[in-house]
Amino acid sequence: MLLITLAVLFLLAACKEKPLDLTKPVYVTVSTNMGDVTVLLYEDTPLHRDNFIKLCQSNEYEGMIFHRVIKDFVVQGGDPSSKERVPGKLYGDGDGGYTVPAEILPKYFNKRGALIDAKEMDADNPERASAGTQFCFVQGKVHTDEELDQRESRINDIHKNWLHYKFLDQLKKENPDADLDSLETQASVMVFDKIAEDGPIKIPADRREYYKTIGGVPHLDGSLTIFGEVTEGFDIVEKMSLVQTDKNDRPEKDIVILATKVFN
Repeated sequence: MLLITLAVLFLLAACKEKPLDLTKPVYVTVSTNMGDVTVLLYEDTPLHRDNFIKLCQSNEYEGMIFHRVIKDFVVQGGDPSSKERVPGKLYGDGDGGYTVPAEILPKYFNKRGALIDAKEMDADNPERASAGTQFCFVQGKVHTDEELDQRESRINDIHKNWLHYKFLDQLKKENPDADLDSLETQASVMVFDKIAEDGPIKIPADRREYYKTIGGVPHLDGSLTIFGEVTEGFDIVEKMSLVQTDKNDRPEKDIVILATKVFN
């Protein structure tokens, strides 16, 4: 009996989750009522990685829904208020009451399966901070050269507008009593000079090839934080993208997060 008891205790101890080692790759499995999606978290976006780990380890996502699903674009979830799951209600304003500073790295792009942040528009959020609890799986689509030329133009338009809001916010802080029209004019001049100095943004050739063969959402490049990628279960993301949605892009049948598991 003693030997059996010791064996059982040994097995229980062995089954306990090992402490997370942040020096090794960190993965998270998001289990939903449509299946499991596993993501790798990038180590060079540590603020977003650690925030996502904290939320997942504390089971914050359990019961939340993917409240915004747009085919050929993204599958978005993480609004805490969506746990109430009131039929037909619009969700998406909840962020847990905090934001995470932007960690936008040029090396990452919005390929199919990218794990990205959700955030307020640049006009209200020139620092591009991420909504604390929200995240998206990029589903995206394959693009033609012509479409990529259009997306490249859109990237530059987004960048130009962001620079304006960024410079305007900076000028307001430096000159709180200044006339708004005057600050707007100054910001426009600063944007013109910056764009003239840097030149237009181009989608690199290798990235264009990826978007032409595998796909993604290129117009988001450079404007938000990408902090991981799907390693297993992208077929589940694809299935999610095909569900029927209402006028607010909320699935008519809720896609619910059942559990999250963090592991090395």
